[in-house]
Amino acid sequence: MKKGTSSRKILLCTLLISLAAILLSYLGFVIYFSNHFLFHTEINGIDASGMTVKELEDVFAQEVATYTLQLQGRNDVTDSISASDISMKYTTSDEISNLLKKQNQFLWLGSAFHSTKKDVTHCVSYDEQQLKERCKSLSFLKKENIVAPKNATIAYLKNQGYCLVSENAGTKVNKKKLLEQVKEAILTLEPTLSLEKKDCYVKPAITSETPELKNLYEKVQRYASAEITYTFGKKKVVVDHKKIHNWITIQNKKFKAKIDQDKVRAYIDTLASTYNTYGRSRTFAASTGKTATVTGGDYGWLMDREQETSSLMKLIKKGAKKKKTPVYAQTAVSHGKTDWGNTYVEINLSQQHLWYYKNKKLVVDSDFVSGNISKGYDTPQGVYSIMYLERNAILGARSNADYRTPVSYWMPFNGGIGMHDATWRSKFGGSIYRTNGSHGCINLPKAVAATIFENISSKTPVICYFDS
Repeated sequence: MKKGTSSRKILLCTLLISLAAILLSYLGFVIYFSNHFLFHTEINGIDASGMTVKELEDVFAQEVATYTLQLQGRNDVTDSISASDISMKYTTSDEISNLLKKQNQFLWLGSAFHSTKKDVTHCVSYDEQQLKERCKSLSFLKKENIVAPKNATIAYLKNQGYCLVSENAGTKVNKKKLLEQVKEAILTLEPTLSLEKKDCYVKPAITSETPELKNLYEKVQRYASAEITYTFGKKKVVVDHKKIHNWITIQNKKFKAKIDQDKVRAYIDTLASTYNTYGRSRTFAASTGKTATVTGGDYGWLMDREQETSSLMKLIKKGAKKKKTPVYAQTAVSHGKTDWGNTYVEINLSQQHLWYYKNKKLVVDSDFVSGNISKGYDTPQGVYSIMYLERNAILGARSNADYRTPVSYWMPFNGGIGMHDATWRSKFGGSIYRTNGSHGCINLPKAVAATIFENISSKTPVICYFDS
């Protein structure tokens, strides 16, 4: 009985001693962690476990003393700022001691199984002027390393058309922004500073993603996509981006593009100069078998330059693709040097003989009498066309002429000058016209005038010429 009681007492004493030892150990650590940081405590990336405030501050002081900020820029340009460059020093503060005060040392055992990370603002001092001077001398600000940023633009590439040229970021540094970022990095002892990531470069004002530039690009592309094919008989003239780009004026910074009307008009002038035949000299194979040249007259192709300029500009703005006939103030039968086609009246004023062809076939030919040269009534040469046809007309009635002459067949082609029957004449051809000619008209035998009248229509070309 006494032996059992004794054993229980010994066990109880042992247990109490063990508990006391554990309690003393626990309290010992509580006391220890009242001025040391708990297990697994990390402050500003430094393992502060078991450190006192003074020990941690010494580590920080050493870190500041040996601190160097590495700066990384574009095109592999680098530089650095060391603590000695700017007289940088560590200064103590209450922030670290406040962290220690806030930790619960009674929970020291739990800290062995989880980590705690804290950040404090390094209390550092540096010479502000030295920092500014050092920043001014950084490699990024040297002339040879500075490339000004370039805006994105719209450009024309030969034979390819318009393209959107991306901006060039360049390497020009925003000095104010750089200084601000360097200060921030120093205060937190950042090891590196990327000028790119910290947005320290001057940016292009216009990029390829700028909405206004993209809209302008679409507009210019639409203009340049136009393809207008003019037809002049068998000849074709294509107006596409190769020509159109010369007429487009682009203001990239103002996001504007316009088609220069004067340049379009100049181009239409060129077309008109090339393909207009109105009033021009024409060389052709005459019915006499010889080559003749005729100058003047009011017949021929005559482009309406103003209307065609306006029409072409509208089509370009729409980006149209189409075949087009120019707007004409006056047209002819066909294109080419002899634009009168296969139906025409050929009047040889030198030989006083005419031929009327219809669809290449000779309908009639005859001698005639033209304007009286001795009295200054010469019949003008040139290419004209029948204005209208009138039966039983009275010549001179529509003008202030001092004569009134009735005719059966009247076919005017040049104002008051035309072809008609002249029943008062018994002879035609030869040299009659030199002294006994008409007032300028082509006097014909009645039968010939009737034949022409019955087989001709208004707008039929009339060619009046002299032998070369």
